[in-house]
Amino acid sequence: MENSGVVKLFPAGTRMIRLFAEPELSSLPGWDDAGMELCKSRSRGRAVRGNGVFLKEYIYKSPWDKFRQRFKTPRPFVVLAASRRLEQLDIPTPHVLAAARGVAPDGELRDLLVSSELPPAVRFGDRIAAELGKKRAELARELVPVVFRLHENGFLHGDLSLRNWYRTSDGRWGLIDLDGSAASGKVSEKRRSDELARLASSCFVAAARPEDTAAELAEFAQLFFDEYTKLGGTVSPRRFARRSRSLADRFRIKHLDMDALA
Repeated sequence: MENSGVVKLFPAGTRMIRLFAEPELSSLPGWDDAGMELCKSRSRGRAVRGNGVFLKEYIYKSPWDKFRQRFKTPRPFVVLAASRRLEQLDIPTPHVLAAARGVAPDGELRDLLVSSELPPAVRFGDRIAAELGKKRAELARELVPVVFRLHENGFLHGDLSLRNWYRTSDGRWGLIDLDGSAASGKVSEKRRSDELARLASSCFVAAARPEDTAAELAEFAQLFFDEYTKLGGTVSPRRFARRSRSLADRFRIKHLDMDALA
């Protein structure tokens, strides 16, 4: 079961209990090797990229997380399943090369994800939205069909914030951060409403202007609602409006009278 390139990324003495690695994955760079750039470092893990790969470590600190992770699908394997599903749907996403779970010498669970590194040519959604400015409504026409296709195929991403979208060099939109995704079989109206509201609010915030008003936020969110329902998607108008308002608040849009969304 063991793959030496994957195992060396765990603390020495870790006992591997679950491992997927593509057969051609014979070697991997280490966390601190030349060419590796630190993306994130927290008590719950770290992430680095470089030399063609992205490495992400998951560490579970709280007693509750430690307990429930023993009964849940390890996050790297959630990402693995989600990435394969997106590939089937022809939606760009980093290709997962390896997913693993081990028990460190101190008895703690450690999870690891290895995926291909995004090419330098990709551009992330939040930056594109900021550049679009008044033309940000174009995002609804480009992104909503992708969301609709996900939902119609029983796929929930879990966080469709614009920071998790990227545009490839050939103009297609792709997704990252699949940790919270799920293949639910059938996506409920409630879940559709929530995911669409998150996307609409995130797009609005990313391209926010000082002169924006509550009415403009409501009008902008409506574009996403209209595009989605035009494709045949079912969304709760009231829930969508309420979630759009709540998420806009969470994304720190201030000094707007959100009553226009009620």
